[in-house]
Amino acid sequence: MKSARMVALGLLVPAVLTLASCGKRENIKLAEFKGHSITVGEFEDAYAHVDPKFLPKSTGLEGKREFLNTMLNKEIMAYEADKLGFDKDPAVLQGMEAFKKMGLNAAYLKRRVADKVTVTEDQIKEHYRNKGSTLSIKQILLDTQEEANQVWDLLEEGSDFDSVLRQYSKSPDAPTGGHVLTVAYGAYAPNLERPLFATKVGAYTKPIKTPYGYFIIKVLKRTEGTHKEPYEKIHDTLEQEVRVQNEMILTNKVTDKIRAKYGVTWYTDGLRTCFDALPPDRPLNSPPKRSDEVYPLLYFDAKILDKPVVTYHGKTITVKDFSDYYDQASFFDRARREYRLAGVRQFLTQRIMSEILGDEIKASNIEKDPEVAAAIKAKREALMVNRLWAEMVNKQTSVDRDMIRKYFDENRASFKVPEKRRFGVVLCGDEATAEKAYKELQGGELFRNVALSYSVDKDTRKTLGETDLLARGEQPEMDKVGFKLARVGSVSKPFQTSRGWMILKLTERSPERMYSMDEVRGSITSRLKQQLNEKRLNSLLKKWKKEVGLVIHEKALAKIEVKPRSAGTDGSAKPKA
Repeated sequence: MKSARMVALGLLVPAVLTLASCGKRENIKLAEFKGHSITVGEFEDAYAHVDPKFLPKSTGLEGKREFLNTMLNKEIMAYEADKLGFDKDPAVLQGMEAFKKMGLNAAYLKRRVADKVTVTEDQIKEHYRNKGSTLSIKQILLDTQEEANQVWDLLEEGSDFDSVLRQYSKSPDAPTGGHVLTVAYGAYAPNLERPLFATKVGAYTKPIKTPYGYFIIKVLKRTEGTHKEPYEKIHDTLEQEVRVQNEMILTNKVTDKIRAKYGVTWYTDGLRTCFDALPPDRPLNSPPKRSDEVYPLLYFDAKILDKPVVTYHGKTITVKDFSDYYDQASFFDRARREYRLAGVRQFLTQRIMSEILGDEIKASNIEKDPEVAAAIKAKREALMVNRLWAEMVNKQTSVDRDMIRKYFDENRASFKVPEKRRFGVVLCGDEATAEKAYKELQGGELFRNVALSYSVDKDTRKTLGETDLLARGEQPEMDKVGFKLARVGSVSKPFQTSRGWMILKLTERSPERMYSMDEVRGSITSRLKQQLNEKRLNSLLKKWKKEVGLVIHEKALAKIEVKPRSAGTDGSAKPKA
């Protein structure tokens, strides 16, 4: 059963964001209480845009009544939360601060970028031409614009690309002449990708600025994409993809202008000092524990702590500041050696942009924009409703051992563990190869060796042909053969599947059994807790609706027309047939 809390939260934003979009008919009230109301326009807009999982189960008038009740639950919970002072709750204030920081940035950039993006037919055609294409390239990586300009001049004067790469590139592979890389269209940001894929074979790009430094790239080979759908058929999709690219490019231009406005100036000597102090890069999948780290993490001579790294808007970030920021940052956010000076610059840019964007946003009065103000109001109500639910519902219900025992006894059949089996798998591309593999197994060859030799599936080779423990239905194509194998060690004859010809070996068998109460205690506790919370919340809602004098206008509700919707296979809402 869906929790009333979850349904209420699911409808919160769509219901609120429609306040400014209603016409005369849409202003007809469906329900009202204490100066609050839900109108026809708000109802229809919420119904059209809500996540399908929050749609009513019933149809007709009963379904509309159910959906209106869900909207009312949200409105009344928000009203009660405000009345009880949850707008001053520390968790709500902290949540709003985080939301504004992120949401206002997005709204400000939308005003300056998204609303001004244009797309030309030539750009769409060029995007279509490049789709599916790959390039073989070599690249020269430089730390600064000055270095990039100097190297570009050398190339323009006729210097050999490979020789220049060996001598000047900062990439680790530079001493050996650089690796040949294969790049698929769509793998890079558009500000790098567009000039790259516009470069002819044998030519090289002008210096391109990226978050990782400045690149000059030579195109060695181009392979055109094939099997494209007709241009006219996918034109709209192509246009949207180009729009996203153009938005990224315009965003970069806007942020560059903002940085220029605030006089952001980098000092190469300071950047190098910070970079030189960075420790060897640690794998991202093995972060250190904070308790194991010794601070400060970076060592600098005291004489250079005041050396400037970047200045902006009358402020200076010094080497000492960089050291402090590095200590404060999470392992994943710290600058890394692999990104060289650009990594140090990017690490500090995030902090600088957060500050100067805040000033820009404050000066723009973006919070007064009706759509932004509605979103802020919606978020505040959502946070307040969450806190109200936590304090007045969740904290007030509890589950004891007797309740768990009773539930377990009444629902034993649902706690059955089905038989599970683990298999060795050899997956071959054709029947003849599968028969050859089967004969080797019959001759005593180790299953893992046969899997490595004959399997066409990378995952099968990676796991040496072994599956997880599987119940019936988890891998349907294996069920008929795999669950007929009589004993551990039995090997099936080759059989055909949609992926190829398969051979199975039964390596482990876990028989059907019942879970003990201790094994499912957590699951039962969660189910009972949800039921108790649901009951308490519905009781409170009934009480609150009576206290606020809720009035529902059934005649207006009956006249509403909404398009029936259901959940599509991709989780989106689609009209019912």
